[in-house]
Amino acid sequence: MARSKRSNSYFNKKIIQYYKKKKLKMFRMEEYKRFTVSLPKDLYDKFEAFRNKIGISRSDSIRKAMHFLMISEESIPVASVNVVGCIPIIMLHEHFIGKSDKEDSHEHSHGVNHDHDYHDHKYDSRPVYASVQQTDEILKNDIQHHFYDIIISTMHIHLEFEKCLEIIAVSGPYNRVKKLKEALQRLKSVISIDFFIIDKEFK
Repeated sequence: MARSKRSNSYFNKKIIQYYKKKKLKMFRMEEYKRFTVSLPKDLYDKFEAFRNKIGISRSDSIRKAMHFLMISEESIPVASVNVVGCIPIIMLHEHFIGKSDKEDSHEHSHGVNHDHDYHDHKYDSRPVYASVQQTDEILKNDIQHHFYDIIISTMHIHLEFEKCLEIIAVSGPYNRVKKLKEALQRLKSVISIDFFIIDKEFK
């Protein structure tokens, strides 16, 4: 009789443990939703090759893509006062050529590769004629001063002899950040501009 009670007690304990595990498993499954995605075969093949290359699962890669879509510029409320991100721009750069440099102006032609050449220039302050690209550089700095309240950092990178990359880190109201981007976009020497921002309040 005692053995039977012990057996029943052991059996009941196992049943309780089983249902606890099952309930926990069901609870975890309820946290996720499964759905089917239909893709063209060529897109699927590219997707599989890409995710395998960077070493993430299908589910994780789709989750990341969904988050990226939801935090894109189009989904950020216009009234948002708490965005953060960066504005990368690529600008053409034209060098100043003084009277003493005109004799060597052929060395500064667009057809010559200057990436590994070094030239002697006079860098002292002087009144000079400025081209559109040179005045755009001045205007770019002036624009940034007008938006000092949202610009938290800038990084200027010399890509080539006549091309530069500037990355402007921003934080503040969405409307101000958008106006800064639009002001920079109007400069003729800006050949490429992008916009990466995230709403800090996004959950």
